[in-house]
Amino acid sequence: METLTNNTGYPHRFRGLGFGVLLILIGAVLLGINFGFIPQAYKSIIFSWPSVVILIGLCHFRKKHQFAWGTVWVIVGAFFLMPKIFRAFPETFPGIGDNFAAVYWPLLLICAGLILITFRFLAPKKDWSDYWKNKTHHYHQKSTGNLSSGFEKNTIFGSGEHIILDEVFKGGEMNAIFGGATLDLRRTTLPEGDTYLEVNAIFGGITLYIPGDWTVVSQLDAIFGGFDDKRRIIEPVDKTRRLIVKGSCIFGGGEIVG
Repeated sequence: METLTNNTGYPHRFRGLGFGVLLILIGAVLLGINFGFIPQAYKSIIFSWPSVVILIGLCHFRKKHQFAWGTVWVIVGAFFLMPKIFRAFPETFPGIGDNFAAVYWPLLLICAGLILITFRFLAPKKDWSDYWKNKTHHYHQKSTGNLSSGFEKNTIFGSGEHIILDEVFKGGEMNAIFGGATLDLRRTTLPEGDTYLEVNAIFGGITLYIPGDWTVVSQLDAIFGGFDDKRRIIEPVDKTRRLIVKGSCIFGGGEIVG
């Protein structure tokens, strides 16, 4: 997880280009549906929240080291888009649209397996020690003095508690899929400027212990989930150091406590 605050380096004229292209495509599809060039059945599929989830996943493909999470978003969106596809094309999928429960659990198992495979082979593998383990306590402190690489923990079908003992926290990433994870930052400090922490929870939960005098900015995407700051703020709050919490919550969530 990088703690850089500089821009991506794209020329100014290209900023917003992707959003503009997206608006053009949406308008073109609506025109095609309204004029009969595109079957009406596609409307309930294209303009639905699962399609938005898939779109978010595709946008993740543009980000460095985000291919695995983009794949997860696409898988989750595709899973919830399937019932709409089954109902829109009953002749292609006879009987499934009215009896989706018959394929729900098999598809859920397939999606869970795809998510596990995605993280096993596509995600950066700095530390896989939490996978399929019971709850444990981990104390993290780098002995080399090189903190630039940040912190990363992945928890799948398990739980774990991690306490950072470094003098300065340089950012990191924590992922919880079908499990829970806790990150304790009360024994460390922030450098001046912005430090980035990415948290991703899919059918799982993440709890962050953060001092009440830290400035925390939440920039998370939530689909049927949420992330709340429940700390008791302690004055004065240091405005020169900020922790930017980014990431995704899909059917999961988390909280920040003191």
